[in-house]
Amino acid sequence: MRLLNIFAALSGLIPLVMLVLAAHALQPAPEDLQRIQLAAFIQLGAGAAGLALSSRSGRLNLIAGAMILAGAAIFAGTLYTLAIMHNRALIMLAPVGGVTLILGWFALLFTKPNA
Repeated sequence: MRLLNIFAALSGLIPLVMLVLAAHALQPAPEDLQRIQLAAFIQLGAGAAGLALSSRSGRLNLIAGAMILAGAAIFAGTLYTLAIMHNRALIMLAPVGGVTLILGWFALLFTKPNA
């Protein structure tokens, strides 16, 4: 679960850096700022979930946490790329990230908290 903890921490760090860059250095257009904010919101929520799950045991908790973090990273990464580079080449990955994120949350329905 140590890797889950590391990736959860990165899922908190990266969106905070992106928000600071958007506020001070990038000066994005309003629609790009909205993309960065949405990506950061999704990724911060996933980071919090990942940190909570990293203290649980069990394979399904690990799988759910990994799916949540990976899905959020893919989804947010595509939005960050679109907002900063205006490159639509990776945009087809956004649904993959979104579905992975949703399935990770769905998997939590079947996990057991530590007793």
